[in-house]
Amino acid sequence: MASAGVASERLQVLSRQLTAGIATPTNLPVNVVELRNFLIHDNKEMREAIFDFLKDDLYKPNHYQGLMEFREQTLQRLKKFVVQKFFSVRDYTNDPRRFIAALECLMYADYSLAIKAGVHFTLCGGTIAKLGTAYHHAKYLPGIDDLTLPGCFGMTELGHGSNVMGIETTAVYDKAAQQFVINTPNDEASKYWIGGSGQHGKVCAVFAQLTVNGQWQGPHVFVVRIRDDSGRLMPGVRIADQGPKMGLNGVDNGRIWFDSVRVAREDMLDAFASVSPDGTYSSSIPSVSQRFGTVVGGLTTGRVLIAAGGVDAAKVALTIAIRYGCSRTQFGDRPIMDYVTHQARLLPPLAQTYALHLALGHLKGLMAAKRPADAKAIHVLSSGLKAAATWGRVEAMQDCRECCGGMGFLSANKIGPLMTDMNVDVTFEGDNTVMMQQVARSLLEDKSMLARGAPAVPAPGALAAGRATCSRTLQSLLGFRESALTAQVAGEMAAAAARAEGAAAKATASAAAFDRQLDVVVSIGWASVERFCHENFLKEVERAPVSLRPALASLAQLYALSRIQRSLAFYLTTGALNRDDAVALRAATANLYGSLTAGGPRCAAVQLCDAFGIPDHLLQAPIAFDWRKV
Repeated sequence: MASAGVASERLQVLSRQLTAGIATPTNLPVNVVELRNFLIHDNKEMREAIFDFLKDDLYKPNHYQGLMEFREQTLQRLKKFVVQKFFSVRDYTNDPRRFIAALECLMYADYSLAIKAGVHFTLCGGTIAKLGTAYHHAKYLPGIDDLTLPGCFGMTELGHGSNVMGIETTAVYDKAAQQFVINTPNDEASKYWIGGSGQHGKVCAVFAQLTVNGQWQGPHVFVVRIRDDSGRLMPGVRIADQGPKMGLNGVDNGRIWFDSVRVAREDMLDAFASVSPDGTYSSSIPSVSQRFGTVVGGLTTGRVLIAAGGVDAAKVALTIAIRYGCSRTQFGDRPIMDYVTHQARLLPPLAQTYALHLALGHLKGLMAAKRPADAKAIHVLSSGLKAAATWGRVEAMQDCRECCGGMGFLSANKIGPLMTDMNVDVTFEGDNTVMMQQVARSLLEDKSMLARGAPAVPAPGALAAGRATCSRTLQSLLGFRESALTAQVAGEMAAAAARAEGAAAKATASAAAFDRQLDVVVSIGWASVERFCHENFLKEVERAPVSLRPALASLAQLYALSRIQRSLAFYLTTGALNRDDAVALRAATANLYGSLTAGGPRCAAVQLCDAFGIPDHLLQAPIAFDWRKV
């Protein structure tokens, strides 16, 4: 009887906490113009000029055209865009913020256009700009800028996606002819999913294993003509069009084989390694692995663009879904956004989108500063944010689609077609699971972090004691998860190595322990990104004008609470939180939902979406304006 009485009392306490902990919502003030200026803090004039240019009828969506029509339209769109000279491929190295901003703007018009432009300017042109020297810049970059040399990027092979070091395409130096001979030794070595190569590409930045005088030097990049000026295939080049895809059908992907294709010695990109006429190989970077790291380091800008595209797509979907949710009524005059089920699906993604946008702004700043000491941080951060932004986009857009009901399935309302076009972003420019592993590896190699060992478990009860919206408490919990998971995997790796004898055996045992815990490794990556995003968000709140701080602080709190709630099992099993904390977590989240949605059609959530600054002619979806006029 005593135990039953205790249980009954406990149930009553929980019930009171679940209901009484939710406060009456109050309106959050949002100055849309001021917030928009805060969020878009670089190249505002160029962005506005591009958005204005995209009013042209050529950039209006056409959901009825076929595959070949769509490809031709995408090419014509890109041609018309480059004539405007909003930016140059040279901005890839000279002004990365401008370069990224220009290509970001295209995403709002059409993702096929954005990707075709990204492959051409970023992957092909950017690789030549970064890994080439004055000769390559003079020979190729003008044609990249004016699109007379449509470019593509030949890294991925049928048999090698993530394992770029293992590519099989070969480049053997012929000293007598002073040429490199490019070969595809087998079908698995064919270049695969090469955007722009199916129909339009004329030049390709090809990754191949270099051999000089019988000595292997690792992957290098060669500029190879794949079509002549009239569009005919070059001798020894074979290309198969890869046809219709799940999405991005405005991009002409192809598969390429090289049969003893000869490339001039000068067309190896030689900023970090060169081959003299007599066949002498020289490099300022001594080892193959270090050279390889330098070569693929150029992918960072592409990853940032993919991450930004994911965040921008989430902005589009959230703006449409939240506007619709605040105006669409059911069962009387009650907007569907009034229901907590609707709020729980749309508001955490809104907070996450803000967190990721601000984190990407920090990353762009690091890139623009061009400090060598930041190179590793840029690589790790770009990897983690690329994965978080694109995985986050997947969830956000699916929830937005569902929250719009059948309207979300209508192509004219934009969310559906954008979802299918964007779906590739979780695997290209680096598979997301691999990206998160790279983040985790950086922590597992951080000796200062490992030296601290397992962190002390925070005392439970902090959230229940009223600190569920305390930024320091939330940041501490996010940091604890990152440290605890890292210590867990590091401990397993160290224990495995200790049981082995000899350096080689220890390394093998440690690597095997890492592989056995890959699920936890990916969680480390997530924990690190979440901790960083919240930490950076808090800094941005402090930097923001005073009038914007209440709304931004609420979003920062909601971001942290929603990430902690996702990992609630971890916090409960480690003892960092208890049942009362879990109840307080829900109550604090519900309070934030109420504040963000109080005020009807012009509530804070709607205004926070308006602050993204997406022009109406690019938002396009009828339900974002008046759902009765679809």
